[in-house]
Amino acid sequence: MKVNFLNFSDPKDHHYFLLTGEEFILKQDAVKHILDKLGNKGFNEKVIISQDELDKTQEIISRNMGGSLFQENLILHIKHTSGKFPEKIKTLLADENIFKSQNIALIIESTIEKTPASGAWIKNFDAHGLIISCNKLKLIEEKMWLKRQLKFLPKDLLPIFGGSIFQNNEANLLGQKNEVALLKLLFLNQDGVHEIKTDHIIFGSGISAFELEDLLISKNFKKALLTINFMRENDRQNSAPIIWIIAKVINASLESLKASNKKSALIKSGVWSSKINLYLSFIKQANLKDFLCLNEEVLKIDLINKGLMKAETWEQIERVILKLQDATALQN
Repeated sequence: MKVNFLNFSDPKDHHYFLLTGEEFILKQDAVKHILDKLGNKGFNEKVIISQDELDKTQEIISRNMGGSLFQENLILHIKHTSGKFPEKIKTLLADENIFKSQNIALIIESTIEKTPASGAWIKNFDAHGLIISCNKLKLIEEKMWLKRQLKFLPKDLLPIFGGSIFQNNEANLLGQKNEVALLKLLFLNQDGVHEIKTDHIIFGSGISAFELEDLLISKNFKKALLTINFMRENDRQNSAPIIWIIAKVINASLESLKASNKKSALIKSGVWSSKINLYLSFIKQANLKDFLCLNEEVLKIDLINKGLMKAETWEQIERVILKLQDATALQN
């Protein structure tokens, strides 16, 4: 069975997978999904075979096709990285017996962009396995892929983040994936991001994304503006992450102001438990109308940053921070 990567969502009962094409990020995502599913089926042992080690393949398979009660369920992960599809892999797959083993799963990564229309090996794989095409995505497909990566975002913020990421990283899935990882750190709670490293989210001023968020919600606007001015002078191209952080603070605050249970709304917005009280204090004197206006301001800054509206991005960032200061100040 053949399927395009964008149509691949569930490995189902398949144990044999052939990933074709040159888009490494798509293959990486597919392999992770496959390994998770196979792990749930008891396939916990994995052997990786490189293109130069194909002679080992038959021996490993032979040892694990006997059906012994004491044999492990084994994943054989074969990586073909260059040149024509190896004859040794074709010979392996031409023998239909490999597809009858209950305790062997196959993942074959190959750089070939298309599979042949005929041949015993491809007919066997088409009948018993799943062939996943991981070729370069077309423009509309790339946007669909990015949208799926950003499904954790509130819907009203998707145009800001999705548009900026795509504009800065068109045809670069690795760049898009890295920026999505940054957003996950900002929008998901600790449990949702415990496997993502945070050390790369440091701005030119030496301050981290989390420290800038803390400056805003603790109402240290003076230092936040100093940081913005420093970046304006020394790191002008890095405005998008700053806009994201401000948008995250405004959106979480807005959702909390609209909710009857403010704490629950903050948690749902991805605010970390250690920052809940800071956020509640931050919006204690605020009103919904001001934050609705601030939300509109952030949307405008995103359009300005993309060149769709005429204004200076950094000036507008500073302006929104000053408005945020006024919106959270003690009301008379």
